[in-house]
Amino acid sequence: MNQDTNRHRIHITFLCVMAVIAFFQGFVPVLLGYAAKSLVQLPMWLQLLILILPLQIAYLCAVVIPAKKIQPTVPLREQLNLALPRNRLSTFGLLIGGVVLLYPCLSLVTLLNKKLLTLLHIRAEAQELVTLIGSADLSTAVVILSAAILLAPPGEELVFRHAIYQQFECISHPAGAACVSALLFALSHFNILTFPALFLLALFLQFVYVRTKSLTCAIYAHILYNAISVILLLLLRFGVL
Repeated sequence: MNQDTNRHRIHITFLCVMAVIAFFQGFVPVLLGYAAKSLVQLPMWLQLLILILPLQIAYLCAVVIPAKKIQPTVPLREQLNLALPRNRLSTFGLLIGGVVLLYPCLSLVTLLNKKLLTLLHIRAEAQELVTLIGSADLSTAVVILSAAILLAPPGEELVFRHAIYQQFECISHPAGAACVSALLFALSHFNILTFPALFLLALFLQFVYVRTKSLTCAIYAHILYNAISVILLLLLRFGVL
């Protein structure tokens, strides 16, 4: 790929991504506030789709459209680093092992952060997803599981691990770019309780992406982490655990 053209694509993609984040984190909540009475009348699973689906579609479009417009002759697989590494078996073994080890560590980080916030007299509420699962019926549970596994990981990895990271990597050290991307990822979830864990998770996913040179590997790691989280919560919700 032509280096100058690729950098131009990265810059335009970054601007599109930030515009999407600003729109959905700034304007959309205000709009939903006006439509709150109408939304409440809808089934919970439909409310979730309205809240989740447009954002994830916008994430995908913000990354894919500039790639197709600016470098139409270069396959998306190459532009977005979607190819899997050759040593797939050992790579997936490391991914699974890494996520399985990381999950309890991040749970501990969240627990310690909760205790710290309590000592500081700062009110920390559970992540909205946890609250929703606590009262979810079967249809809502299916939508939550599908969103956590199928919708969120591809869009979030394309935005935070690929677009934002590459933009800041062009102007700073890779470690600094990873920290900025992780910070924005954690902030985008608007939850002080899970902020440290999300920041560390983002750094791990960025490490996966850089180490394997494959965004698909980071997406798979994200899917596995989300799947563990949601499945455990659903098992608790329906009294299996």
